[in-house]
Amino acid sequence: MDHKLRRFHIHVATWHHVWSEAALCLFLVLFILVSPASAAMRFQERSLYVKDNEPGVITSYTVSFRYMSPQMISSVDLLFCNDPIPYHECVTPAGFDASNAQLTNQLGETGFSILNKSTNHIVLSRPPTAITSATSSYTFDNIKNPTDQSQAFSVRLRSHSTTNASGPQVDFGSIRAQVQSGVVIQTQVPPMLIFCVAERVEDNCAGTNEKYYSDLGELDTRSTLNAQSQMAVGTNASGGFAITANGSTMSAGTSVIEPINQLSESKVGSDQFGINLVENTVPAVGKNPEGDWTNAVASPDYSIPDRYKYKAGDVVAFSPNVSLMKKFTVSYIVNSSQSLRPGVYSTTLTYIASGRF
Repeated sequence: MDHKLRRFHIHVATWHHVWSEAALCLFLVLFILVSPASAAMRFQERSLYVKDNEPGVITSYTVSFRYMSPQMISSVDLLFCNDPIPYHECVTPAGFDASNAQLTNQLGETGFSILNKSTNHIVLSRPPTAITSATSSYTFDNIKNPTDQSQAFSVRLRSHSTTNASGPQVDFGSIRAQVQSGVVIQTQVPPMLIFCVAERVEDNCAGTNEKYYSDLGELDTRSTLNAQSQMAVGTNASGGFAITANGSTMSAGTSVIEPINQLSESKVGSDQFGINLVENTVPAVGKNPEGDWTNAVASPDYSIPDRYKYKAGDVVAFSPNVSLMKKFTVSYIVNSSQSLRPGVYSTTLTYIASGRF
């Protein structure tokens, strides 16, 4: 009898050991499968476009990012602070004011409206909706820029499954930006975005010739006027950079020289204004991009020799990832027709570089 009891105890002990291992394995499987689903993830491809970068002016902000977590998103929290670190105290940038902000455009994940807003805080809300278009952007009008151009400021971002930005966050991240007078605006998350523009610039932006004006001469229906400027850019942002060209076509009062909306060659005797970022022969103007970083390139519509285009807001050069210093030469052409009214035709173009941190 004692022998039978001992055998039964061994049998039970063996099954106890087996069930313990099975339970442990089940626990580990559940931990591995369930835990990441509740972990917050960083927004990717975050950027901020400020339409007018003059300190203290009222302008529009476009905040862009890519949602990462495959969860229901019902609200997005935007908090404007000097410091980008989420758990640090939030100090409102000097002079900044978003209390009159209006949501005027949204792309990608849409259906949002402003739930509440204050001097440095905006909460977007919508009914619970699953993410279907990860890359999204939101444009706000009537935001007042910071007045301190010596210090960068930040936008702290969070998404939530609740409609009022309460409870656990789903995705999070920060955008770093800075306002400055002049033609250059740098939006960056540390550590680095370098950008310079002038008639001639050094490869690493160590210096320029400080010329920002070009007199093309007298319009002639028998020839093409041309000019060029340069810009250099570098960033170690994981998403690279993008440079946009902004401004109107050449005009004299109400008379305008039409921009080239679709790729076209230079046509003497026609009203044309266009640019590209490569070396051309008709007319002989421009240079190909210079620098070792082959991933930094001119955009397709601006990279074909002897073909020109201009559309305000177009990305004219970009890199998909890290690119340390690349120099681009921008070529400008102007043609005129016999029916063009006399006058002094001019324009101002602004180039904006954004780092995709």
